[in-house]
Amino acid sequence: MTQSTGVNAQERWDDEGGSQLASLAKSFAIEEYEESERRILAFLGASILSLWDELPLDARQQVLNRQSAQAAFTKSALKAKIARLATDDLL
Repeated sequence: MTQSTGVNAQERWDDEGGSQLASLAKSFAIEEYEESERRILAFLGASILSLWDELPLDARQQVLNRQSAQAAFTKSALKAKIARLATDDLL
């Protein structure tokens, strides 16, 4: 990979919101969730990562948007969504 390719990839990552990922991850208190909930979150995260290159740019930016992500990180809201997903026929 050339330096310019690396710079372009970094610029694209930053434009998509990736540069905020480390601080967002630190603000998420994963230890407050039960093991089964953590496994579902890990599965969903891995699913998003495996499809990342196929997601439209606006979807990538929304996933990594600090304000959207932090609003979605409320423990009670996430626990409710996890419970709903766990009872859906999709899983």
